[in-house]
Amino acid sequence: MPGSPNPPAGNRSLPTLRADLLLLHAPATFEFRGRRDIYFPFMGTSGDVPITPLYEYFPLGFKALERFLGTRNHAVKILNLSALFLLYPQLELETVLRSLDVKLLGIDLHWMVHAQGSLSVAERVKQLRPDLPVIFGGISSSYYAEELIRYPQVDMVMRGYDTLEPMASLLSAVKGRRRMDNIPNLLWKSPDGQVHDNGISPSARSFGCGIDWSTIPQDATVTPLGIREILSTQNAGCAHDCGWCGGSRDSFRRIFKGDHPIARKSAKEIAHEFHTLRSVPHLGTYHYYSVGFYNEPPRRMASIIDHIADLGVGSVNYEQFHLTPEEWLQRMASANGRTSITLSPESHDIRIGKLAGRGAYTNEELERWLERALHHGIRRIDIWYFVGMPEQDERSVQGTLGYCQHLLDKFPGGSVHPMICPMIPFLDPGSTFFVEPEKHGYRLFHRTLEEHRAASERASLINRVNYETRWLSREDLIRIGFRAMRTLMQAKASAGMFPPAWINRYVARIDDAIDFLEVVHAADCIPEATRRANALEEIGDEILRRNDAVLCASVMNQAFPTSRPIGGRWFDELGWEPQDLDSMDRWAPPSHHTAASETRA
Repeated sequence: MPGSPNPPAGNRSLPTLRADLLLLHAPATFEFRGRRDIYFPFMGTSGDVPITPLYEYFPLGFKALERFLGTRNHAVKILNLSALFLLYPQLELETVLRSLDVKLLGIDLHWMVHAQGSLSVAERVKQLRPDLPVIFGGISSSYYAEELIRYPQVDMVMRGYDTLEPMASLLSAVKGRRRMDNIPNLLWKSPDGQVHDNGISPSARSFGCGIDWSTIPQDATVTPLGIREILSTQNAGCAHDCGWCGGSRDSFRRIFKGDHPIARKSAKEIAHEFHTLRSVPHLGTYHYYSVGFYNEPPRRMASIIDHIADLGVGSVNYEQFHLTPEEWLQRMASANGRTSITLSPESHDIRIGKLAGRGAYTNEELERWLERALHHGIRRIDIWYFVGMPEQDERSVQGTLGYCQHLLDKFPGGSVHPMICPMIPFLDPGSTFFVEPEKHGYRLFHRTLEEHRAASERASLINRVNYETRWLSREDLIRIGFRAMRTLMQAKASAGMFPPAWINRYVARIDDAIDFLEVVHAADCIPEATRRANALEEIGDEILRRNDAVLCASVMNQAFPTSRPIGGRWFDELGWEPQDLDSMDRWAPPSHHTAASETRA
């Protein structure tokens, strides 16, 4: 990595990593280290999971496959290449690949943001280890399966949201060198390059197996600001139909060819999952985030809350679509004294909220509910707003910011936490707005998988975004979205929610991102390729310096706006044991790593 005093580790070796199936999660962009031609502006990861712009968390399906296939006598390992390269920036992919003794390499293309990274890693695999068969899976892999299988670096594509049994059959066939004609959901190539389609099995209404959380990483270097979170879901799909979401009711049916919008884990598997959680060391320091909890019927909701009450986790968050009834607020608060709820109305304007698929309550109803929720012992309510919704213009975004200020004034002390971010980089392929853009006021710049992959290599974030709306251009989406984050963070500083030093550093980095993005975008929009490359090379040092401050083993987000070390997150699976990586140079913050050096030149 440029600027590092340590020598390259490409000639070092790792112990052999053996598995029947290695599940590999690629960075969103590869090779991200040392890139002088792609700018990753600081945004302070806006989601609930603290990550870098590499989007290093892998789909929960990896953990389900790990356990399920293990019960079928298949050895499965998980390697988060994003986290590995962030923590060990001198480590080379060649070193990793020559250490593998695996029968099948699985790469996820779940979120579309990984289009470039996943395909690039697969391409390098074929160059360095042509003996390794490569299979892709995930929601985006399912949507683009017929295009994906045409890439020379892709040998197989497994479609579907529940691929446990098909993957078990596939591994048995690979290990026994048998034909793959009868494995459902599989697209595959024969040695002559011919593509075979085994068809898609009818979608089941139940899915998955409980995750074994006892295997999640433990990092002894985690500081008091370390990230200890567990993300879990008891269902796939959704009861609701937000047009921007690739996991919505209609999108789920569209992508997975089923007639039902939701599949659920069995009560037995949910119970197993909670049982394994009890063996996690220092469980009382962990935050448990329940994704899609609002999709559960009352009896299952009650069962999940009872499990949480017996768990002893440090804190818990429930996603909710509607305003939770008081009876359930009481049960949630009684189950854990540090309970929070996440709402996502998308806009303060209920008309826009409804167009986005939300709009389930008015602001007046929300505020009365907030009072009741806090009264019943809910510790905190996170309220998410998006920039990029139908009929949302700059004036509307300013209205949302004004309403956020109103919430901060009415509910002081940080118990009500509004957040806002632009919906970037991609409108989900397969979502209703993606499939019918003109009808809903959207314009798409990238439609195919290859268009998304190529766009991911553009220097400017603006040119990487795949959509704009009738009311906000791509430039406006970024400019207004970033300024909205800045304004809201300053409002939180005034409200005393965070230490002023945290907010000052955060805002300084947002300011720098806004200013420098204009420089990068101007260069990236030069029509002639040679002149464009020269212009980007002239600012390459400045791009690299900023990227190095963002693509590192430390993250922050709006919920916790200060740098925190990575390494112990549930998805920081590094393949090898820590002692096996001791010979590699681990990332450490430079002694000169100050706010000033991170931001303005």
